[in-house]
Amino acid sequence: MSPEVIFAKQFVSLKSSKINMRVGPGEEFPISWIFIKSGLPMMFIAEFQQWKKVKFLDNTEGWIHQNMISGKNTAIVTSDNALLYRSSSESFPIARVEKNVIAKVIKNEKDWIKVDINKIKGWMKSSDLWGINDE
Repeated sequence: MSPEVIFAKQFVSLKSSKINMRVGPGEEFPISWIFIKSGLPMMFIAEFQQWKKVKFLDNTEGWIHQNMISGKNTAIVTSDNALLYRSSSESFPIARVEKNVIAKVIKNEKDWIKVDINKIKGWMKSSDLWGINDE
């Protein structure tokens, strides 16, 4: 049986720190990466039984057991000094956000994403983030 391929751009996140990514869907496959940051967004590519094939921002692909994956949508900041705004316009920036910071996604409105970064809520341009689900 081959893995089921997912066509919509869907993102999930890692439930905890120290999660093994394997080269195949099973514990008998070697570990290719160990992720040490919970909340990292991963693009969901395919699934096979209890295993999910995912891709990280740097195009690293592999298999992670479904118990290690959360349905919570997070995103990672991809731009240097991205701006966090009070509203979904460029009216008033309330913070600068460094590259590689993880944000909890609250709401998606076209080119603007409402996020929560360390309990600070605001809006960021979707072009500054990776990990946003297709609607």
